[in-house]
Amino acid sequence: MEAGMVNIVTVVKYKVKEGYEDAFVAAINDYDYSNSNFMRLIALEDNHYVSIMEYDDIEKTGQDEVTGLSWLDRVEHMLEFFGESRTDAYSGIVMAEFSNADIFK
Repeated sequence: MEAGMVNIVTVVKYKVKEGYEDAFVAAINDYDYSNSNFMRLIALEDNHYVSIMEYDDIEKTGQDEVTGLSWLDRVEHMLEFFGESRTDAYSGIVMAEFSNADIFK
């Protein structure tokens, strides 16, 4: 990692109700990710999905938190809760990384 460069990664786990899988993936794809460096969505077992986003500025994570809550309000009917929360989410500073230089030129 370059000196002075601090990236933040946000990981959000969702449990999607049976029958809403395609609609949920479409809603994920319709979200505006322009504040992030990248987003990936992975599918796990039992209708669990995890989105991974990386940011180069902590202010951008705050901006996406506001729009993300509005987005969650629109897709809440598709989700099963984790206790009282619609998601199981984590964010933190990137402490180590690897990028394949042959792929990321």
